[in-house]
Amino acid sequence: MTSRDDQAAFYRAALLLGLVRGDVVLQWADDLIARDASPSATLVEIATTPPDDLTVMRQRLLALCDDKESAEVRRALLGLVHRDLVSGRRGFQDTMTVLKQMRGFLKVDAALNEQLKTLGVDVVMAAPGAEQRVRAWLRQHDR
Repeated sequence: MTSRDDQAAFYRAALLLGLVRGDVVLQWADDLIARDASPSATLVEIATTPPDDLTVMRQRLLALCDDKESAEVRRALLGLVHRDLVSGRRGFQDTMTVLKQMRGFLKVDAALNEQLKTLGVDVVMAAPGAEQRVRAWLRQHDR
């Protein structure tokens, strides 16, 4: 992601979904401040937020972005979900919880909503091959 707005939207959503910790966002803000001769007050506020105050951090990130994540941000989030699953950082059932939360907490388009819903139903109904379909679907979105 190249734009600061998309990066802020990514971190805001990733915090909401439990995909990153607050210290990761603080490092991002510190890096941006180091490269900017006159950083915004909002960016400085983010950098000085306690790393465990995720609600305030998300509110401050929202001041830098739109509350509707772009397709690029959604792809980046799904890529992170995939990498966490493949690496073992997050198990399959926890991954499904994150995907369900993504559907419920983020403003996803109708097509993504339907895909997530279908995958979730397959898993809940223990449809043959459901886990493999979820893994393959996530892999497709990790670019």
